[in-house]
Amino acid sequence: MIATWAARMIEGDVAHPLVPVVDAVLAAFADGAARPHEVARLGAFADALARSAAVTELDPELRALSHAGFLRGAMVVLATSLREAPRADVAVLLARELLDAIDVDLGVRLLHATLALPEVDGTRMTRGGIFAQANLLLGEQLRDRGDAAGALRHFEAVLAHDIDHARALRGWQQATATLERRGLLGTRPGRGLSLLDGLDELESAQAFGLARYELSRPLGRGRHAVVYQAYDRHVGRDVAIKRLLDSDGTRTASRVMQARFFDEARTLARVRSPYVVALLDVQPRHRLIALELCKGGSLRLGMRRGLVDAADLPRIAAQLRRALDAVHAAGAVHRDVKPANILLRTAFRGAPVALADFGVAQGIGPAGVGPQAGTLRYLAPELRGGATRATAASDRFGAGVVLLELLLYPTPLPDAFDRIDDDLDVTSHVPDDAPASVRDLLRSLLARDPDARRW
Repeated sequence: MIATWAARMIEGDVAHPLVPVVDAVLAAFADGAARPHEVARLGAFADALARSAAVTELDPELRALSHAGFLRGAMVVLATSLREAPRADVAVLLARELLDAIDVDLGVRLLHATLALPEVDGTRMTRGGIFAQANLLLGEQLRDRGDAAGALRHFEAVLAHDIDHARALRGWQQATATLERRGLLGTRPGRGLSLLDGLDELESAQAFGLARYELSRPLGRGRHAVVYQAYDRHVGRDVAIKRLLDSDGTRTASRVMQARFFDEARTLARVRSPYVVALLDVQPRHRLIALELCKGGSLRLGMRRGLVDAADLPRIAAQLRRALDAVHAAGAVHRDVKPANILLRTAFRGAPVALADFGVAQGIGPAGVGPQAGTLRYLAPELRGGATRATAASDRFGAGVVLLELLLYPTPLPDAFDRIDDDLDVTSHVPDDAPASVRDLLRSLLARDPDARRW
């Protein structure tokens, strides 16, 4: 039997995707639950919800009510609030309590309904946002219930936008190990790309799983492309698959993005260097390129993990020089030299680096003039001043900033690097107490005069 006051709440038309699940919560827990006017702290909790208090304020109050024996009443208050004013963050808060052995099926239903909300989909790129929270809870619940394949999809959805997420990575590894033990991992492609790109499972299988490449874990995602680790069945090796995402713009914009995407492949095809990521395959039909896999992650991630530090600067500088020399010898400029675009070949100290992501690379000379590109803090002074012609010298400036960042880490770069200033002179930020060879190299690479930049 449902309490009369709760029954009145669930009458009428369903106007929001969360409502059917919220009604089920009210039907399951309202009868016999303490009510706000009966318990002062429960009333205060209801008032906090009514004024749209942040979850950081609601969560400790919910725990306190649970400890005091009023969890059932608190859940009904949450459900009532969700019915009157749906909030995705509150839905996740309620789902978490349901999953805690109270009513797991209702918790899973509520999380699925939350993920279906457009405003939640809009938080995909937000680290620790509602999209990530809901997928993480679902992944862990499905893993614990023995659905490793279902759990894998949700962990991949988190890792696609936050590759460093420890809980998601641990869950992904556990789900993958379970599928491997069952002999299932090699018989089906990873479905993370379907979650990221709006592909259905059949299209994903036709494009990758049944052809040459078997998709595995997500490695990263940008505005226009997603990168996955994959297994190349033809030659028996792991590779990185970079696939162009569908454009949200016009057909002309889509064609422009596709042209730029495959310009990257043409540039890479001309470059020969052990310190540049190698191009392995191009499939225009499926809008993908296959690249050499670097398992150590980016240089920035390597700094965070302690895989590289200031002592490695001379070695990395020499490798980066050889990489850029090869790019420039091939008649191109990279235009976006930064730690995120420099990869470590292995996840061990001493691993060589490889320059990657040639998505905004252009030819040297007048034909290379085009829209401004690059990341401000690594942009040469002459480009900050409005010039649109990138050169080998502007690439060398970017390399100098990367090396200075490595030298200073964990101290961040000075604010001067984030200013739009064509009079920028950052050589004064090179520490005087740095080794003489390092100090001279950095001051040369960071010279305001492009012609003065030398390795």
